[in-house]
Amino acid sequence: MFNLIITHEPGLDNYRWARNQIRQLIGEGLRYVSSYQSVILYDTDLDPHDVALKLRTSLKGVGTPIIRVIPIDEVVEPYLDEVIEAVKHLLPRLPTGVSFRITIEGHLFGKGEEGRIKRLHTREAVEEIAKYVDNPVNLDNPGRIIYVKVVRYLRRRRKAGVSILTPEELRRVSLEA
Repeated sequence: MFNLIITHEPGLDNYRWARNQIRQLIGEGLRYVSSYQSVILYDTDLDPHDVALKLRTSLKGVGTPIIRVIPIDEVVEPYLDEVIEAVKHLLPRLPTGVSFRITIEGHLFGKGEEGRIKRLHTREAVEEIAKYVDNPVNLDNPGRIIYVKVVRYLRRRRKAGVSILTPEELRRVSLEA
């Protein structure tokens, strides 16, 4: 599977540059899984949050095609019920009373009438997930973000990466020193 998502500027040269920078900074304990367009998926034996922090810190103020480094806590099929179960499992990582928001990138699926699979509107998925979280909602300045990203995994298959992140973990890798 994977537990780290790297997004980079478009283009083959930027893909190669990003892969090279990651290899140099992390080295052992990081395995390439898959890539498409401007997304690279990795699997690490280390804590993905620690690896992401190391990459963001090391790349700050350095020329890089890498846009974001996102740690992933759980990977499930892109169905709303599976994402909800993953969120329930991760809720102990959300401190009591800390505000949150839900960010979904990509489309989740659910069962419609007669058991048919249908693509859900993001708002519908967010509302269903939020039913299981008791913390206060803050869309502008949350303490944590329940993050769901649907990615292409090994050609045509899709997976949903689910994480509870601090806002800093979703920020762009900065070019500022």
